[in-house]
Amino acid sequence: MPQTIIQNIDRYCLKGVDFSSIEFMELLCCLDLGVLMTDHKGVLIFYNHVQATIDRMDPAQVLGKPITQVYEYDNDSSTCMRVLKHGKPIINYALSYRSENANVGNTIHSVFPLFINGKIFGTICFVKDYNILERSIPAFLSPGNNSRFAQGTRYTFASIIGSDPVFVDSVKAAKIAGNSPSPVMLYGETGTGKELFAQAIHNFYYGNEGRYVDINCAAIPENLIEGLLFGTVKGAYTGAVDRAGLFEQANQGTIFLDEINSMPLALQGKLLRAIQEKKVRRVGSLNSTSLEIKIISSLNQSPKSLIKSGAFRMDLFYRLGVIFIKLPALRDRRLDIEELGRHFLQKYNTQLGKSIENIDPELINFFWDYPWPGNIRELEHVIESAVNLAGNNETRLKLKHCYFANILEQEDIQESRPRILSLNPHPDNPSDNTEFFPKSNQSLPFIDRRNSYPETNSDLNLARAASSLEKDMILNALERSNGNMAGAAKLLGISRQLLGYKIAKQGLRPLLTALKHNK
Repeated sequence: MPQTIIQNIDRYCLKGVDFSSIEFMELLCCLDLGVLMTDHKGVLIFYNHVQATIDRMDPAQVLGKPITQVYEYDNDSSTCMRVLKHGKPIINYALSYRSENANVGNTIHSVFPLFINGKIFGTICFVKDYNILERSIPAFLSPGNNSRFAQGTRYTFASIIGSDPVFVDSVKAAKIAGNSPSPVMLYGETGTGKELFAQAIHNFYYGNEGRYVDINCAAIPENLIEGLLFGTVKGAYTGAVDRAGLFEQANQGTIFLDEINSMPLALQGKLLRAIQEKKVRRVGSLNSTSLEIKIISSLNQSPKSLIKSGAFRMDLFYRLGVIFIKLPALRDRRLDIEELGRHFLQKYNTQLGKSIENIDPELINFFWDYPWPGNIRELEHVIESAVNLAGNNETRLKLKHCYFANILEQEDIQESRPRILSLNPHPDNPSDNTEFFPKSNQSLPFIDRRNSYPETNSDLNLARAASSLEKDMILNALERSNGNMAGAAKLLGISRQLLGYKIAKQGLRPLLTALKHNK
């Protein structure tokens, strides 16, 4: 091995750490990505020159220090610490942070756990500098311009963000669907990302070789949809011309039938026949065209209820739902809310020329508690609107919340809220007309406001009592386990992830931190 590499390894690695593969370490030293490694306690043991350039720090400054000291964020914001906690990778995570020397980094992290004999002993983090990517690889930020994508598509599986176990299962199923020519049906509420999944499946299956054609079945008048799907011949009806339908246009590629449950029943029968025979006949024609096509469809309502009500044919459901994938609502994957929020913050910082560095933890708690009826689309629009109106005044610094001088706060969301977000925040209490966002003179997040109602004989007492009991049980479990999350979760009989959500919901993070410090 060249002497320079030996010197690099000596410079970028913590003294006394046993790295079993010199070849592996040589690769990490020469990689054109930022790379850092931690041990099982989050102490930095490797820090390459690219990462040192991004952070503007000397490796000697950081090696041997806890990562939470080198970078100014808490354990919940640190991707490495989160991976150490959960033992699962975090991929393509957009993150803004401030390093020890006050340099602000805008990066994309991919962090992986490292195991020996099934036990986690550290993490390895690969870091891409967001600003460098923006200057040198425009296609990364504008996937529609990337020749690897099919015409008319913008997304691949790399565009999908989320690490919640329920959501990860959906992604795995979609990748299986991307390896198969069989029909795929996506089921999810509006705003859960059905179109994104459809494009990702297509690009995984065809790359840039097959055509991708999509149609929103709910947006086309009933008297036009048949001709649009199957095509027409001149003279079929007044004004008809020779025109290929969308199925013909998508031949040798993919057709995405969005909200197919809106299709008229009569047309559902014709569609079923075309799928079974793999042929399509234009309206008014006697000739058929053979099809070799991948069909992806989507439902925004429960297939069981649609079939039971007679709005959707059972035989068509079985034919189109060979691979059936349910996309969870955002309220069912709350672990991803913070990650998605930071992603959209980075996106609109870039598009709008802003430099908002982070999201206030109180606002994250607030987001966790809201039911998000519009799902990911609603979250994105809230962030975009807030970034548009958020100021860049450093007097907004709130040291009690975080270290960032320019952060997105509840006040920004108040100023930017669309009218639709004044909906009732308590789905279990329709009579409550309280506005979704707290008034500007209220500093507590919404999750704490629930406990401030006066004593009454209303049914809210039951909800408050249940919340109070849950809080007491969590406190008891945390105290008995000395702040150990895994131990407390075991005592309560719930998953560690669910306990993390409940701790945030009940506002118990400061107590958890205090218990850990007192151990």
